[in-house]
Amino acid sequence: MEYGQACRRIEETGAKKNSVGDLAAFYRWLGRPGSASRILHVAGTNGKGSVCAFLTGILSAAGYRVGQFTSPHLVTLRERFWLDGRLIGEETFARLYGLLQERLAGYNRILAQRKESCLELTFFETLFFLFLLWIRQEEPDFVVLEVGMGGMRDATVIAEKPAVTVITKIGLDHCAYLGDTLEQIAVQKAGIFKPGVPAVCWDTCREASQVFTQRAKELSCPLVLVSENEVAFSKIRQNGVDFFMESAYYNDIEARLATPALYQARNAAVAVRVMEQLAPALRPGKEALKAGLSAMRIRARMEEILPGVFLDGANNPDGIQTFLSSVAARETKQERLLLFSAAADKDTCRMAELLAGSGLFCLAAVTAMDSGRSMDAGSLRAVAGILNGKGQKEPLVFDRSDRALEWLLKLQKDRKAEIYIVGSLYLAGEIVRYVEEKREVYYD
Repeated sequence: MEYGQACRRIEETGAKKNSVGDLAAFYRWLGRPGSASRILHVAGTNGKGSVCAFLTGILSAAGYRVGQFTSPHLVTLRERFWLDGRLIGEETFARLYGLLQERLAGYNRILAQRKESCLELTFFETLFFLFLLWIRQEEPDFVVLEVGMGGMRDATVIAEKPAVTVITKIGLDHCAYLGDTLEQIAVQKAGIFKPGVPAVCWDTCREASQVFTQRAKELSCPLVLVSENEVAFSKIRQNGVDFFMESAYYNDIEARLATPALYQARNAAVAVRVMEQLAPALRPGKEALKAGLSAMRIRARMEEILPGVFLDGANNPDGIQTFLSSVAARETKQERLLLFSAAADKDTCRMAELLAGSGLFCLAAVTAMDSGRSMDAGSLRAVAGILNGKGQKEPLVFDRSDRALEWLLKLQKDRKAEIYIVGSLYLAGEIVRYVEEKREVYYD
């Protein structure tokens, strides 16, 4: 089977989400692939991908072989699968997909003999098991594993004995699945805790931290709560953030984070606390820690994709607030232009209200996305009205993101302004593809 064919089959699956019990049974039948590696299991609402990138960077700088599973992807499915700084190859991806289908067929024959319902994997579950098969083949020292959604009912929770569990800052997102209060969402996120396994959690609020504390007590988990009080940084300097924190193991830690996003200091602090929870013989040294922090790169997290053009994947109100704090911290005398879009099932009006209320942008364009989850024409106009005010003569609504970006680039040249693109990882993926394909801008 070719790579393109494998991708199409995965993307076309219509399976419904399976129970953790059913997935765990299949995992055991496969022989627990990936269990030989030390797993760092990461959940949360905002910052999961960045924390994963920091963890991978630090461990790699220490000389460990590290596999990483994250979501979503921006351009290609292979972006979800990393090992030693490289993506999984197309040929390997296709071969392992074929192997997974063979093993699943064999498992379903056994279920049929027992007169039990067959197992059909969802899009995410397929990718997760495919990753596990790859990890069993490669046997890295560590695996950095990001949940898909929530934690308690997420496919990744079948990982039986992680080295550390991690919960980043949580917020009100996916409320239809996870609950409509931070306390309810915290309960779902804490579903990744395992008996006796250290847990590192961002201290989002008192209610959430009480949930984490109680659950950790029930499972006898050493718990570390990380807060803003532990992180000190001065300001953004040439698209970098000065980072400082104290550590019982590493003493004072100073590093320059290679990002214009102030919120990455929070994610870096979480990563440091995770390293402290590893067994002493496994902990990276201080120089590797600092090198990993400084070298971390991640797409669509206040990434400068063109001169003066910044891309951020914030896709919920809490993420927008974090994004705005980083924009406000940037010292610039230039005007700021905004390009916004979000999935229709997000709180788009609230996100637009936050952006408009910040007073940071002199003009905002709104665009449809090439996705079935895009806002419809009426919603796009409503959001544009919030962003620019009802008196705006031109609606500044575009039917394609590439046309919107081209229009803003021309305006940027005339006004010598900065452009900020935010609101959806779907939008971020479209912009990255456009920049790479049309403008031949490549990434390290």
